[in-house]
Amino acid sequence: MSGATLALFLFTVDLREMAEALAEANYIYLIPAIALYLVSILFRTIRWQTLLAHMRVTSIRRLYPVVVIGYMANNLLPMRLGELVRSYYVGEREGISKTAALATIIVERVLDALILLVFIVALAIFVPLGGLVEGFQERFGIAWPWLVAAVTVPFIGLFVVLVALARYPEPAGLFIRRILRFLPTKLADLIWTLVDLFIHGLASLKSIKSLVGLMLVSAPIWLFEAGLFFMIGFAFGLHETFDSLLALAVTVVLVTAISNIGSSVPAAPGGVGLFELVARETLVLLPLATVDRAVAGAYAAVVHAVLLLSMIILGQAFLWKENVSLRTLWRSGTRDEPPADTMAPESVPGSETQK
Repeated sequence: MSGATLALFLFTVDLREMAEALAEANYIYLIPAIALYLVSILFRTIRWQTLLAHMRVTSIRRLYPVVVIGYMANNLLPMRLGELVRSYYVGEREGISKTAALATIIVERVLDALILLVFIVALAIFVPLGGLVEGFQERFGIAWPWLVAAVTVPFIGLFVVLVALARYPEPAGLFIRRILRFLPTKLADLIWTLVDLFIHGLASLKSIKSLVGLMLVSAPIWLFEAGLFFMIGFAFGLHETFDSLLALAVTVVLVTAISNIGSSVPAAPGGVGLFELVARETLVLLPLATVDRAVAGAYAAVVHAVLLLSMIILGQAFLWKENVSLRTLWRSGTRDEPPADTMAPESVPGSETQK
């Protein structure tokens, strides 16, 4: 899919004009853009610290490199497999359950999608998005109701399931155990161990107060990342295209939200191709200004390159400091078995030996 979208991105733009836009850009604005993105990662670390707190209280200083390395791995490995690297690495460094840590990372992803949807809905009150939806329908050949459902229903549904598992672990566990009764004992015990650890990782979702707090700390994550989009807009002269900086700010928040949700499908490393296509078309189709498609394409390519390379370079620096390699983390993470979580499996009632 990523290869197809990358080809579509390249074949639907004047590459000569895009190259000219890249050559004329003022790259001095990348410095504040990267600084804003690093602050965004700091807020990600604060949120993850909150999600992990019921298992172990860990300092921001220790978690920040793990978050960066996890994003670096996501940018280099397909199918978002960097999440496994991050859960393994924090488990090794902090002595917590890797499966439970992975559950907190899934919660992060759902919270990200929800806060981005909130941004889109809030700004849609002031910015008509009909032309944008119709443009995507024409570009991707998917009816707009299905398009909207595809980027909303999965995240909302998963959020409901995760909250239900966190708030009602005993009924959920009983239901899962009943299903596991039909499996061989060893396999059932193994699966239940993983499920039990996973549910344990969702403890932060139990209370409304905790959920509100997590949503509130999620907002600055994306506002600071939108700041990166905003500053790179200056690099390509978008501030001269829009009537006001407010119009540019609203546009870049929408581009940030839509491009990140649109490219959230696990595919090639870093979502290359899909991100550029969605970001470019969003910028072109939004009604607040008329942006040339070649300039929008150059802008989207640079934004994504900065997002990817900043984490790759900083992540590699952290790996060198820790004297470890990404390959080692990846191989260890994929080979690591549930017993390494150091939690004994609970016997599953009604399993094969008890029939």
